[in-house]
Amino acid sequence: MELDAWIERIRDRDSVTFEDAYWGERPAGLEVVPRLVAELHRSTDSYTRGKFAELLGEMGDASVMPVLVAELVHPDLDMRQWAVLALEELGVPEGIAAAARHRSLHPEELG
Repeated sequence: MELDAWIERIRDRDSVTFEDAYWGERPAGLEVVPRLVAELHRSTDSYTRGKFAELLGEMGDASVMPVLVAELVHPDLDMRQWAVLALEELGVPEGIAAAARHRSLHPEELG
């Protein structure tokens, strides 16, 4: 799977195109995680940012934890919720703790 083509499909607003990319074959390699981080930072809307946050959480790479924790203070509520879910999905104790801390400090954001 070619990374640029996959990213383009993930970014697509058509739900079928996105879902096919999300559930289909994913690219592998050392460049995937840094590219997902870059795409998250490049995205300006919470819908697209959320896609990349979710994918980063699923990668299981603890190096992305600071990126996801930083999203907990994003001005958009949806993005903060995506960050909590991604930290929980990441599965590292520090990420799970950060998500739990955010949930306890901001119960009004539970969705």
